[in-house]
Amino acid sequence: MKKSLRLALLACACFAGLALAGPAFAKYDPYLQIEQSSYKLGAPITADVFIGISDDADPTARLQIYSPAGYSASLAAAPGTKIGTVLAIVKAKALGGALLPLAGDVVVANPTDPAIVAAATKCTGTATHGTIWVLNTSLQGQTVAIPVFVDQKGALVVQTVCLPSPDVPPAQGGATFGAQLVLADFTIRGVFTNAGSRNGYEWAGIYTPYVPGTQTTNPAGTVEWRTYVGLPSSLTLAKAKTKKGIKLVGRLSIAGLTPKGVKLGLYAGKKPKPAPTATTGGTGKRIVRSAALPATGRYTIRRPTVKFTTFFQTRFENYATDCVGNSPSGLQVPCKGEDIAAVTSNQVKATKPKKKRRR
Repeated sequence: MKKSLRLALLACACFAGLALAGPAFAKYDPYLQIEQSSYKLGAPITADVFIGISDDADPTARLQIYSPAGYSASLAAAPGTKIGTVLAIVKAKALGGALLPLAGDVVVANPTDPAIVAAATKCTGTATHGTIWVLNTSLQGQTVAIPVFVDQKGALVVQTVCLPSPDVPPAQGGATFGAQLVLADFTIRGVFTNAGSRNGYEWAGIYTPYVPGTQTTNPAGTVEWRTYVGLPSSLTLAKAKTKKGIKLVGRLSIAGLTPKGVKLGLYAGKKPKPAPTATTGGTGKRIVRSAALPATGRYTIRRPTVKFTTFFQTRFENYATDCVGNSPSGLQVPCKGEDIAAVTSNQVKATKPKKKRRR
């Protein structure tokens, strides 16, 4: 059975109050977007993990990310190995609620480090894990290291993160500057490999908030957001012959989904790789959307002749579907939505036509 898609402007939905959970009038609306560097069967991937929560929502106490059943993972990288990068935004309650950026690397932690041992025991009840990663960031000149406790649980790999409460002083175990997570975007390289069978697969994010104003978790407020990945998925782009202007053609294909009604974004720029991907931010900008796609996924976009060398890419993004079936995590928690993993095409290059010489 193929799923139908509905447009979901997820970048905005995070701030629109998607979910009400926990105590009366509480607001908690986290979501999870996963984008992969490859959607080929059996291919090793870099996973780009994007987490968003409204800045006026209840603060997050704990989050877990479950990889899809059928994916394999290598958790054997040595301590000190860099496996990715991280960018984040926090609301600093101690600084008047200012939104502040953090950035750094994702590295494999030393499991015998006393600080890591203490954090692991406090968060998960044990110091022993398959591996531990650290999001090494800096906030206002102070190091903020966020450990990620990673375990293989049956067919799934589970990443667990516990965050300090922004509503109690650091001396009592609270967050530096009263930092409350709003956005986080980090990559994981050299760990996951796609499943080898054609099918639909799901990443799952399980989020638990604090009771506002305390460092007490609110299990009743726990919610889920998923990301659907169709293996294989592809988005192609090519130039076709035309008498006037530029004619771009291609096809979107996502296993388990029908693309009927989807509109693709066309990105353009003077530099290569204008569209964002799981591993790059994109050098150009989106200039137009395609017409709604038919069920075949084939599309045509026409553009005027370029005045300078221009690179083009198309991108499938910001679509979601309703949650169907039980949580991949096995937990009985309400699912608030399911993102569809973004896909970016190959690039094509268009050059300014040469002027014809008069005889």
